Amino acid sequence: MVEAQDNATLLFNWMQECERENIILSFKGDFNQELVNAILLLAEREPDAKMNDIVTRARVFSIMVECMQNIRKYGAVNSEGTELKPGLVLVCRHENGYSLKTGNLITDNEVPALKEKLEIVKTMSKGDLKSLHKKVLSETHLSDKSGAGLGLISITRKCDSIDYAFKKLDGNTSFYTLDIYISNNKTA
Repeated sequence: MVEAQDNATLLFNWMQECERENIILSFKGDFNQELVNAILLLAEREPDAKMNDIVTRARVFSIMVECMQNIRKYGAVNSEGTELKPGLVLVCRHENGYSLKTGNLITDNEVPALKEKLEIVKTMSKGDLKSLHKKVLSETHLSDKSGAGLGLISITRKCDSIDYAFKKLDGNTSFYTLDIYISNNKTA
């Protein structure tokens, strides 16, 4: 009985923390295309999302799609070795916008290239990002030579700030987090 009470206390404390942080959507699990679609349907029905203007909603949903597709396509496989990619997504509502936080496993050999791409897009102006976006779209063969992946460029163009971190887990895998802020009053 004590264990059940401890679990209830833990869950209650977690629920209170979600309320304090204004978490309106939270998912942790293995990503595939069907799951991405289901999460987007849930997010679309979230009352807090419906209350914002259409431009902000479009930016939030577009960034969510890119982030979840990145987890699904580029994340490291789960510990069972299946093609499912473990990750998490949090969407928090703030007075002046939203924060979107993602986390997923990534193989250590992919960290340097991803870090370089992230640093490039973080330091670019919105105008330069737009030009790079057009350049990458016009290329027939998308490659690492473009300077950044199209998804990262799109995310950075549509958000107000982006930050990232890598935490080494073992000899082969790191945990990659992306923290994105989207304001209510900006057009993309």
